[in-house]
Amino acid sequence: MGIIGAFGLAVPLTSVNAKSASQLASRNMPKPYQRTLPIPEILKPKSTTVDSDGHKRHLYKIEQKAALANIVPGLSTPILGYNGTFPGPTIKVNQGERITLEMDNVLPLFHPQWGYRLDTSTHLHGSASLPQFDGYANDLTGRDYCKDYEYPNFQPARTLWYHDHAVHNTGQSVYSGLAAQYHLHDEVEGSILPQGKFDVPLTVSDAMFAANGSLGYNDNTHSGLWGDVILVNGAPWPVMKVQRRIYRFRILNASIARSYRFSLSTGDPMTIVATDGGLMPAAQQVTSWRHGGAERYEVLIDFSKYPVGKRVELRNLSNKNNVDYDFTNRIMAFDVTDEPVDTSGPGATVLPTLLAPSTTMSLTSSQSVKTRRMRVKRDNDIWTIGGMTWDEVVASGYKKVLADPDLNDVEIWEIENSSGGWFHPVHIHLVDFQVLSRNGKAPFAYERGPKDVVYVGEGETVRLLMKFEHHRGRYMIHCHNLPHEDHDMMAQFSVGIDTNDPDPNHPVEAVRPHPINQPAPATVTEEVTEPESTQPTETAVPATTAPAAEPVASQPAPAPAPAAAPAGQKDVVTFSTARHRLRKDMTISGTSKYAGSTAATSATVVLYDVTPGRAATRLGTVKANALGTWTFTAKPGPTRQVTLVKAESSVGGTATASVRLK
Repeated sequence: MGIIGAFGLAVPLTSVNAKSASQLASRNMPKPYQRTLPIPEILKPKSTTVDSDGHKRHLYKIEQKAALANIVPGLSTPILGYNGTFPGPTIKVNQGERITLEMDNVLPLFHPQWGYRLDTSTHLHGSASLPQFDGYANDLTGRDYCKDYEYPNFQPARTLWYHDHAVHNTGQSVYSGLAAQYHLHDEVEGSILPQGKFDVPLTVSDAMFAANGSLGYNDNTHSGLWGDVILVNGAPWPVMKVQRRIYRFRILNASIARSYRFSLSTGDPMTIVATDGGLMPAAQQVTSWRHGGAERYEVLIDFSKYPVGKRVELRNLSNKNNVDYDFTNRIMAFDVTDEPVDTSGPGATVLPTLLAPSTTMSLTSSQSVKTRRMRVKRDNDIWTIGGMTWDEVVASGYKKVLADPDLNDVEIWEIENSSGGWFHPVHIHLVDFQVLSRNGKAPFAYERGPKDVVYVGEGETVRLLMKFEHHRGRYMIHCHNLPHEDHDMMAQFSVGIDTNDPDPNHPVEAVRPHPINQPAPATVTEEVTEPESTQPTETAVPATTAPAAEPVASQPAPAPAPAAAPAGQKDVVTFSTARHRLRKDMTISGTSKYAGSTAATSATVVLYDVTPGRAATRLGTVKANALGTWTFTAKPGPTRQVTLVKAESSVGGTATASVRLK
């Protein structure tokens, strides 16, 4: 679909311009500035209780489900959505108020268009959550199961967002609609920045469409997807009517690959007041800024300087290695009205200068106890970070780490992108960091605030300063160009633990999903961190206030939902080779396919030694390729002769085979 598919992006782009990527008829192709900006609904809690330590706890429930959206004229677009909408509902919470979120998976078993199994993992991006609630890629919730997430909300005010993070399928699921904003408020932010209807979420994404209105998907050999239609809050190039006063816009780049360089059609400066991790020390006025995937910038625009009837456009100047089409240089428009100006509330008429200090921005390089260096690059169609892939993490039994700081350590991480091209928005879970430098120079003015995503451009090296506080456990680092992450640019680090030891906050095992509408099994999962006195101790408590119930059987990992596959879609695992030459090598290969020879490309196959007469042991984990085939090799292999092996696929199939000894 589109010009880029013909090239396949075997090498980086510098720039490509084309008319369109969508296959829509001209009558169905959206045109700029025809739709009013929609504002996602604010989710209301099911109930509110008070924990034993006096903190409020709100209980929310969301269903992940398939739905139809009105995006292109005259046609319906199938999406996946939180409560069936894209973006999903916005969650708003005050600092110190805890949330339990019941996330139900009522999606189809397999993606209706692209065929992969719709297991999900929900990541609250920007939250210092315990590992078991962080949306770890392999912490999967299957169809008809619910995962109860606990969010502490003790951090300073910020714009967060929640999105799917399921292993190897994050890009397609987020692109299909599983994304939404989450706003954390506090007294400082509430006293200086616009609130209510003058505090506006803008979730920006791009898409391409098939002739029937469904989403098109072409990630150009896993390099990235660049659509020709720009969406804001799910609407193409919308218009917002504004009063002649200051507005606050929470701009989230939810595109799975595209970066933006936002500017106003008037050329006037905008005032950036907050980055990913909340308020900056001082406001920064810029005429444009580079905005990578998953980054959030809170921006003030003063419309009082414009006459009634003036249209001001939010434009996109773009960056290197994007693919631009006829109208991707436009984002949305603001129409200045003669509506009476509401000047009540903070920040209506005066732009702030000094904002708020933070722990992150108060760190100094002299506090660092270690400097770590890592590269982001492509190795033979596989994206790597620090020389590691996520498949290596899984194969290690989630033990292999890129870094192992102790709790409360301060470190400098240097990330280098010198592999010949492409830009990489790198996200580090758990922490906020300070950008120290970019190619040895000061960071851009707009990124001089606490961050959790850093844009690592072509030929750039960034130095980041961070403190590993709040929790012990395993957390991910990955590229937020989601086709890069899925293939396979994600690794993990550990904080204050040895991953070979028992982990009370294991990101997959500590809190398992449970059948929808059944109580969660009782858990006693305690945080083992020693937080500073300024931070609360976080304890994972049972997710419901219902009386204790008999524990229900947890779902098997890594394919959690025991739901039956649709007719004609049963996964079949077969062996092609099973050989073990003692003290030499081991080779096991096979296929993982649905009935009808459709490749189960999202399948992960776990192999076990089930030799009669001894306990079964795990040999390793492999992933099926695009043809549904997989191969496991080991040199020299197990030290005891293996005579029988078993394969278990994440999409349901199992098989056993005798092992050839020579």
